[in-house]
Amino acid sequence: MSLPRFHLPEVAPGGRVSLPEWSAHHAREVLRLRAGDLIHVFDGRGTEFEATLDRVTRHEVHARVGPAVSPRPESPLRITLALSPLKGDRMELVVQKATELGVVAIRPVVTFRTDAAARPALRGTRQERWEKVASGAAEQCGRAVVPEVAPTVALDQLVAEGYGGRRVLLLETPGQPPLDSLFTEAPGELLLLVGPAGGFEPAEVERLVAAGFLPAALGPRVLRSETAAVAAVAVAQAAWGDL
Repeated sequence: MSLPRFHLPEVAPGGRVSLPEWSAHHAREVLRLRAGDLIHVFDGRGTEFEATLDRVTRHEVHARVGPAVSPRPESPLRITLALSPLKGDRMELVVQKATELGVVAIRPVVTFRTDAAARPALRGTRQERWEKVASGAAEQCGRAVVPEVAPTVALDQLVAEGYGGRRVLLLETPGQPPLDSLFTEAPGELLLLVGPAGGFEPAEVERLVAAGFLPAALGPRVLRSETAAVAAVAVAQAAWGDL
């Protein structure tokens, strides 16, 4: 049985750490951990340590950090998932599953057809929640790296930014090549762009293709945005990554 894992951005061997409130509650009330129990802590950037709980009370949970341990390997394919923010808990579902599947970054991007209920993401109102979801997903799946959840931007800004890897535009329109047929060799770095419900405006597609995005499809059926996002990451990891 694997040891419980907790994400602590500031952690060093030999130090003493205090678990954040939500992690302390989970350790104490859900996992029923007590002083003397072993856990793992990781910094979210790839370093993981063994630690021993030395104080567990109703108000705080502390641990003494021990030696570094070997983290689970990261995928050789560095995927950035860019997608139109989704309303309700659908975006949290995508952040969680994309983290489990090994993405290195998540880029919320507002497009012409982005749902009005999701547009407040441009003001950063959901940023902290998405970051917590990514942190919790990394704890659960064994990753020592927590994907960056970037601030929400408009599509024009994403297009204008430089990107060192290959860029792919997922479309539901017929006639697009399958995603896993685009590259004969692993691209190394890959940005996957998934649109909102209703898809991209034709003018948006034209601009993205002109900017170097390669159109691709995920099969003959029209997928919901959250399904397309998770499926695209899984297909890419299976074709060129570590699935």
